Amino acid sequence: MFVIAISFSALSVTARAQDQDEEPIVGYRILGESQAGAHLIQLQVSPVTPIVGTSRFAVRIRDAATREDIDDAKVTLLAAPAEHGEAQYTLVLNSPVDPIFYLSQLDLETEGLWAVEVGVETELGTGTTVMSVKVESRGRNSTGNGWGTALFVLISLSFVVGTGWIWYTSKKALKRRDQLR
Repeated sequence: MFVIAISFSALSVTARAQDQDEEPIVGYRILGESQAGAHLIQLQVSPVTPIVGTSRFAVRIRDAATREDIDDAKVTLLAAPAEHGEAQYTLVLNSPVDPIFYLSQLDLETEGLWAVEVGVETELGTGTTVMSVKVESRGRNSTGNGWGTALFVLISLSFVVGTGWIWYTSKKALKRRDQLR
């Protein structure tokens, strides 16, 4: 019975570790993971729904054979819009505090579909993969801005009602003053 309990707990710890490998960083969304040469490349983006402006990217590199993280790679990122706009290029660096993730940010200037090419160079060789990300506009009419629009309408309505109330009370005060004369 003891051996069965130990086996079950070892399996659950392994399953939890594998689930943790596939979880995104808080505030990021996993765009995808693909094999490129001897590497597994995972790309994450923040904000979860990118909008025109600065977007942050996290790249995780693993050995495809052993699935162990690689923390000494040279990583580049090239993002190009599908329709119009300028391509963005950057080197992606990892931190001594968290060497698993290589972090960078790019200024995605136009809405629409962007192709993001991740290039990796390690002692295992080189590899390149391309993933896509949809960038939304910053306008009030984009999806997910319901609370912002409601707040704008509420504030505008309060200005109109406040102005109307001031006009009404001043007319009433002037009428009363004229009656007292």
